[in-house]
Amino acid sequence: MELPLKHIRGFIFDLDGTLVTSSLDFTAIRQEIGCPATEDILTFLDTVPGERKASIMDIVHRHEMNDAQESDWLPHVRPFLAQCAANDIPMAIVTRNSAIPTQVKVGRNEIPIQHIVTRETSKPKPDPTALINIANDFNLPTEAIMMVGDYKYDLQAGRNAKMATCLVNFTQLPDYAHLADYTFAHFGLLHRAFFQR
Repeated sequence: MELPLKHIRGFIFDLDGTLVTSSLDFTAIRQEIGCPATEDILTFLDTVPGERKASIMDIVHRHEMNDAQESDWLPHVRPFLAQCAANDIPMAIVTRNSAIPTQVKVGRNEIPIQHIVTRETSKPKPDPTALINIANDFNLPTEAIMMVGDYKYDLQAGRNAKMATCLVNFTQLPDYAHLADYTFAHFGLLHRAFFQR
């Protein structure tokens, strides 16, 4: 069920697949690091002994850096962020990526968001800790913030933080679309719904 957008006063965005492109091949990464096909990579990393973990992290970092250097804006995202910035609407990014590839993506694309949380500084989504901390930083109730993403972890994190959840950038609704309060096939539709409300 889609609710009115009038109560939304801030945004938290996922990065990959939400604001910018990503060519990360998670199947290839899992194969290279020995992660079971059905297991989340970051969850798997938590179980790896220290001496092996460093070499696995190097592999993941290589994949993330290669991806970061090819990233580009997704359609309709840049005008939406620009209008949010012009209207002093607080924005943040919460990503499961590590810090350096995230900095490369943000810098390469000149993304106008300074408040960025990576996996080094908070538990990864779907844990809601980063989102709740950002709400406090924004001085807004969680109910006034929308978590925008393209994957189930984004939507689960938003729900766990008691925020509105928004699924974007899809050609066909995925099986986790029920976790979204709002669904927009691309940012142009979100832009219209939010700024013409």
